[in-house]
Formats: sequence, C-alpha cells, structure tokens
Amino acid sequence: MKWLMLAITVVVGFWVWGELRGDASAAPTPAVPQPTQATATPLAGVSPAQVVCHTTKGPLQIVVRPDWSPQGAARFLQLVDDGFFRDIPLFRCVAGFVCQFGATPPRAGAKAYPAIADDPVLPELRQFKAGYLSFAGAGANTRATQMFVTLGDKVDSLGTQPWESPFGYVTPDAMRATVAQFNTRYGDIPPWGAGPDPQRIQSEGGAAYLKHDFPELDYITDCARQ
Repeated sequence: MKWLMLAITVVVGFWVWGELRGDASAAPTPAVPQPTQATATPLAGVSPAQVVCHTTKGPLQIVVRPDWSPQGAARFLQLVDDGFFRDIPLFRCVAGFVCQFGATPPRAGAKAYPAIADDPVLPELRQFKAGYLSFAGAGANTRATQMFVTLGDKVDSLGTQPWESPFGYVTPDAMRATVAQFNTRYGDIPPWGAGPDPQRIQSEGGAAYLKHDFPELDYITDCARQ
C-alpha cells in the first residue's frame, strides 16, 4: 500500500491531518492483520508491564515495554492509572493501516496532559509490525494522549518520524480475537474519508455527534494494569 504522506498526526489544525493519507482508491483490499510477536533488545533491569483494556469487541491484552520507549510507556501507564481510557472512541480505523484513538469529547474536570519529549527510536523497531502501539504526533515532542495500534506489517510511512517510537504491543491472540473485529467501515477522517471528524469529536457535543453519525463505532471502555 502506497501512502502519500509520512506522519500519523494529532489534531492541532485541519492541515495536520493530511500528513498521513493513503491513496485508498488505488489500494488493494487488505487482509486481516497477521500479528507477529514483537521483539527487541531489552534493557537490563526493566520489566514489561501488563495492561488489559476492554473494548466493544472484546479484551485487549497489552504488553508495555519501557525499554523500548521510556517516556512513551510512562505516559501510557499514567493514562491507564488515571482512568483516562473510559469510553474512548476508536475514531480512525483504516483497514491494513492503523486504528487511532485518544481524541475525546469534552469532559467535566478532565485532567490536562502536556506533551512529552520524544524517545530515541530503537533501530530494530523502525519497521512497524501489526500490533505495535505508538503515540501519534504533529511534530517533534508533541506526544500527549493520541495513539494508534498498527493494523498491518510493513506500513511504509510508519517508523519514519521521531515521535513514532513503539512503547508496547497488543498480543497476537488479542489482535486476532479483538482488533480484527474493530469496525473499519467508516474509514479515514475527512476530507479523505467519511469517518469521524476529530475536531468535532473534541468540541462541545462531540459524544452526541459520534453516537448519532457513527452509531457502530467501537470504543475502549476501560483499561487497568494486571
């Protein structure tokens, strides 16, 4: 699949969302992702963390690897511990590419999460595999709450940007049983697709907008450490 641009992006302006846009009309119909057990050189004394997220399609078993992306892993676990992952829309699921989440409708008393610095990307992790989890970004040092799970192996545009540092992965069993069931029919975001508009999601009435216009959208309902 040939992708025209080079970066998964978060909502900082309408133009930003064009940085990672594939030519969907020319792309072949992708197969169900075939997850691979992720491997990389571990750092001594750093243990993986286990997280389970429940979704509208079933549980996600996630292995968090602080040795891959220390600050990225710490931010993800902070979001888990803070209860951030409550009714989080999987708003940008593009078959064979990524499923992005972390843009949320306004919440009363919501905690602000400032952007974190980028982690160096390990050379052996630059080639993304199905199941990898990484933060989205809009430039250097912009990782905050938006992230994605990779839905295909060897997606050319992934792993080329400084913020694309995998911090963990969804287990192969969960990729087959749960992620493969996520609704990808809504496709990409406007103007390149008919999917949810991330700016409207984060505006007043965003939750009602999703329920009305995208009633079959999938959600993460909660996450917790094991």
